[in-house]
Amino acid sequence: MVYYFGGGWMWGEYKQSTQKAVYCQDLVRLTQQGYTIVCTDYRLASQSVFPACIHDCKAVIRFLKANAAVFHIDPQRIGVLGNSAGAHLAAMVALSSDHPELEGEVGGNLEQSSSLKAACLFYTPADLEQSLRDAVAALNGPDRDLSSTEIENIGDDRDRFIPALIVGYTGKGRSLQSLEEVMERNDPSDPDWRYIELTRRCSPIHYASANNPPVCLLHGGNDRVVPLSQSLRLYQALIDAGADATFVSYSLGGHGPSLGPGVDRFAYQFLMDRL
Repeated sequence: MVYYFGGGWMWGEYKQSTQKAVYCQDLVRLTQQGYTIVCTDYRLASQSVFPACIHDCKAVIRFLKANAAVFHIDPQRIGVLGNSAGAHLAAMVALSSDHPELEGEVGGNLEQSSSLKAACLFYTPADLEQSLRDAVAALNGPDRDLSSTEIENIGDDRDRFIPALIVGYTGKGRSLQSLEEVMERNDPSDPDWRYIELTRRCSPIHYASANNPPVCLLHGGNDRVVPLSQSLRLYQALIDAGADATFVSYSLGGHGPSLGPGVDRFAYQFLMDRL
């Protein structure tokens, strides 16, 4: 089982010394039942914009398969779990294994497939275009230029600008609102259209397929960071595509760090049953 930590693609680290995510702590206990647990690092958007973090997460799967004998694991029985941004990355790995353009070359082992056996996704951002619309709707005041000085002064509002920052849409004259305008104009000749293409290419919802591994989506009804509608949109896309999808919602649940012991245990059992 591979765990991808959350943090808006901008914060966090695999040792979990700052966030103390409950999911990794609970998964580690499964080593007593013979499971190998991997908590992996990946490049944050402040280090390298999308799709670098996706490439890193896929590279981990290929590495594990290439070194299965070293770690005494079954390369055909690998599952992933992530929360928030980590769930987005887990979803991208799980749903896009047959899209070589998203594989990247980091880490090597390109002869190996990054395909998985199952995935559990806690409150996942699934449609980044919709996330951009939601972020713009939540802003107050005039446009804020996403040049280096302005980004440094964003402060506590920085998470609202993530839809632009993760794809590298920064610079003088660029704002969250101007990026949304590019999207709504739907003009591929626009020089900034490539940022919209990247937003779409890095959205799990576009990879829903009957060939996807079993996926379990879990989301709290009181999530104020990632709307419940994000998981619902992905779930509907998976169902429409004929995929094996399970959806669990806890009406009182927020944006983690846990959705409660019952929901969390359901997720772990979902993986165990399918591995």
